[in-house]
Amino acid sequence: MKKYIKSNWKPLILAITFSVLASIFAVRVQFLKGDVLDYALLRNFDNTLRYGLYLGVFIVLELGFFYFYDRKRGKFAVNSMKEVRLDYFKGLLDKDYPSFLKKKQGEYIAQYTNEMEIIENQFFGTIPMLAEIIIKIVIVSISLFILDYRIAIITLFLLTMPLYVPKLVDKRLQTAQTEFVKQFENHIKAITDWLNGFEIIKNFSIEKNIKEKFIESNNHTMEKNLKKRQIGYLTRSISALLSYFSHFIILIFAAYLVLRGDFSAGDFFIAVGMIDQLSYPIISLSYFIQDLVSVKPVNMSILEFINEEPIKHGTIDIPKEDFEEVLFKDVSFGYENHENIINNLTMKFSRDKQYLLKGVSGSGKTTSMNLLLDYYKPSTGTVKINDIPVNEIKNLNEIITVMRQDAILFEDTLRNNITMYQEVSDEKVIGVLSKVGLDRYANHHSLDMLIHEGGTNLSGGEKRRVTLARSILRETPILILDEPLANLDEKNAKAIESQLLSIKDRTLIIISHQFSSENISKLDEIIEFK
Repeated sequence: MKKYIKSNWKPLILAITFSVLASIFAVRVQFLKGDVLDYALLRNFDNTLRYGLYLGVFIVLELGFFYFYDRKRGKFAVNSMKEVRLDYFKGLLDKDYPSFLKKKQGEYIAQYTNEMEIIENQFFGTIPMLAEIIIKIVIVSISLFILDYRIAIITLFLLTMPLYVPKLVDKRLQTAQTEFVKQFENHIKAITDWLNGFEIIKNFSIEKNIKEKFIESNNHTMEKNLKKRQIGYLTRSISALLSYFSHFIILIFAAYLVLRGDFSAGDFFIAVGMIDQLSYPIISLSYFIQDLVSVKPVNMSILEFINEEPIKHGTIDIPKEDFEEVLFKDVSFGYENHENIINNLTMKFSRDKQYLLKGVSGSGKTTSMNLLLDYYKPSTGTVKINDIPVNEIKNLNEIITVMRQDAILFEDTLRNNITMYQEVSDEKVIGVLSKVGLDRYANHHSLDMLIHEGGTNLSGGEKRRVTLARSILRETPILILDEPLANLDEKNAKAIESQLLSIKDRTLIIISHQFSSENISKLDEIIEFK
């Protein structure tokens, strides 16, 4: 975490500086209290009034410096966490799809929410507060020993009552908290959306676009967080002001008693004020050290994730126009601790041909395509494109588009869900919408329609057609469609079949067990998995 502390050293140094000034003025306030009483005891009305005014000014200065200290420590914590969150998300996008699948999405969400909150509160939030209380303990202790070493020793064991929380800004604080929670929920919703579509993000190589959208959402969320914190800091300052006002009234009353000759204050009254200054820091010191110790494993977990080197795939680029064929030769594969589901598989896919992979569930159809995508390594045999092993191809995602059975849609416009944030003319998007039978959306107005989370405002067939339009629009030399006819009625299934058969400008690989008999003969080859 040193990287983030160094990156945000300016607000941290300013916070420490304001803390030193606030502590110095706090000590001076206590001595001014004694001066006021001393002059009152001497019945020196002019000096009593003068030092009383000085006292008021120094109280305002102390609270002012403390408020600015709060603002700067808040900025340090929020800015540091903004960088940690960005690095975490960048690390997530840098993972390949198989590595991403090693953890459940809930684990990523837990890291991004719970662990990040722990780091923010117990690490970045604690560092300036720990500095503050150490500074205050040192300055007040020195002042107490100068005053009287016996009082200083006694003070180290004393506690004081907590500050009262005023009701004045409760409503504003609750409103800010509600706004932050709502924005954070939206932020998490977007994160979940992107995680659900992780394969699409990687396959369409839109990490940069998603990263930009994340930065926008993250910045907005952190702005709400900072607003909530600053109102909280204002609440603390008002609480301190009320506490000082109470002390000020007591002091005036004590001065009145001195003027009457009923009460003697002197230096002991200063010492009482010093006790108030030391009580909270002494109590809190052990808690803050405990926080820093307990947060270490969380820090290490997040840093290990951020610093994990992404797996690099291949060094060879295959230009799209140079694609010729895919060849599986004597391929066998089984998942870890399971028997092989593919044994000695040999098959070939040529340029601009159409293929159907048939077979019962679990026979290896989808798994074979995952081997083509280099998600897994064959136990034996090779999978090659243009006679180059797929694990040696750097731009594999740029020459293969995959459409899965589950229609993954982001909470964004219809246009962005189809173009995947690429520069594509509306006319071209409208054309492909018509081609897949979505004529009702094939207009400029509908392209700006917001797709709800998970595409809940579209029917199942419409979601399937939108993802098909997205896949067709990308124009990669290889298009893999995994169960494109699943859960469709006969009419819609035949319509989709006709649209698929019209795709002649790329290698089309369809995984399905329900292609109609009247259309199946129009395909170039049918490969049976057993």
